Parts: sequence; structure tokens; C-alpha cells
Amino acid sequence: MYKNNLKYPPLALLACLLIAVSACNSEEKCKYKPEPIFEQGLPHVEQYNFEKQGNQSLESLLLDTKVLLEIHQDVCTKTRQEYRFTVQGDYSRFPDSLWTKEAVRQLVFLSTFSPKQAPLKAWADVLEASRPSMRLGEDLEVQPGITVRVDRVVSPEKSTLLLVFTQN
Repeated sequence: MYKNNLKYPPLALLACLLIAVSACNSEEKCKYKPEPIFEQGLPHVEQYNFEKQGNQSLESLLLDTKVLLEIHQDVCTKTRQEYRFTVQGDYSRFPDSLWTKEAVRQLVFLSTFSPKQAPLKAWADVLEASRPSMRLGEDLEVQPGITVRVDRVVSPEKSTLLLVFTQN
């Protein structure tokens, strides 16, 4: 039969409590916060939403091209931006090269919305120059400390192009 031999249960409880409190207080202090890339009222944007919580954000745009664009940002000591372009339909038969080409095309299109989005064209140029070396689902360093990944999620109902930028 098992016998509880804890002589100091209040001490054990206090230790657990201190560990829990210190874990809560050890949240990273971030120098930067995510900011919206787009805004309501831009050309081609039919619906817009931006939500921010701490060092993360989710920005959603329904474009007049019927593409749902969701941008997840995680900004602190390193920056990560994930663009998800979702369309209706099954694009599973398309070759990998189409997905990288479409990522470039989408960035060029987004760069035309306003001067604030114009820098996306430079990233489209970087992607275009890197396309021969890119493999779907693999990170590729395109500049020192900056990686990009193009990937896809397909189903019979909808298809999503993923474009992820990470800066260390």
C-alpha cells in the first residue's frame, strides 16, 4: 500500500507557486509591436480586419479577385510574417513552380495598392531572383538573416498559397 511521506506539503506547494509566478513574469519584453500592412479603403480590398495581441497580429483581407489574404505577424526579437492566400478550387495538379511564380505575382499585385505597400515589389523581385533555387516547403536564405518559404495547402474545396518571411 502506498503511503504519502511528504513531511512539508506547504513547502512543496509554495515552491510550485513560485515557479508558476516566475514563469508568468518571464514574458519577453519586445522592442517592436506588429503594425498593419494594409488598411480599410484601399483599392481591391472588399473586407478588412486587423487584430493585435501582444507581439502577434492577424490581418485579413478579402480582395476583389476573390482571394482571402491572411497575414499572421509575430514580432519581437525575430520577425515572422506568414501570408496565406486562399482561393476556392482544387489546385493540387499544378506544378511546384506555379506556386513560387504565383507568390511573386501576388506580391507585385499587393504592392500597387498604395505607397505604403510599394516595398512589397522589392520582395517580389527578391523572390523572382531566388525562384530557381526555391523548393516548395523549404526555407531559403535570400539575404543574410532573412529566409523565405513558399508552400501550399490544397483540398478539393480550396487551395492556400503560403509565403513566410523570417528575419533573425
